[in-house]
Amino acid sequence: MSAEANDAEIRATVLDALTAGRSVEDIAAVLRPHHGDRSTYPASVLMELAADAYLACGSSRSDRLEVDGLADRMLPEDQARGNAGHSKRRHCVQGAIMIATGAEPEDTGWWSTDDLWRHALDAVVVFVRAAAERRGTSVDDICRSLSDA
Repeated sequence: MSAEANDAEIRATVLDALTAGRSVEDIAAVLRPHHGDRSTYPASVLMELAADAYLACGSSRSDRLEVDGLADRMLPEDQARGNAGHSKRRHCVQGAIMIATGAEPEDTGWWSTDDLWRHALDAVVVFVRAAAERRGTSVDDICRSLSDA
């Protein structure tokens, strides 16, 4: 399977699972086999999807999205644990915003645990739910619009 086809499969898997109401842990279990040793994959795909979901929030300079506390509010069932967990989740949430605006997030090669993909999944869920809330629609509608993009 080509890299592009695999990326599309990851994206579709996540969006389908969110539409079906699956838990973040269930989605992570499905994605875990795609993550190899000494690789950040599928983090890049998930960060791009999180960036697309951020854009679906429709925030602007005059209608800003409050990021402080957003992950805890949008993902209460999967709280980050410890300072490292909070920092990594924040990196992915802010990184998705950076990608959406055309900037490259900081390298994570220094992380002692290669779990960028898992925190990137959290960022996807956070922004899909935030987009649904801000637009007054459902997670299903946001996922459908993102799968059409």
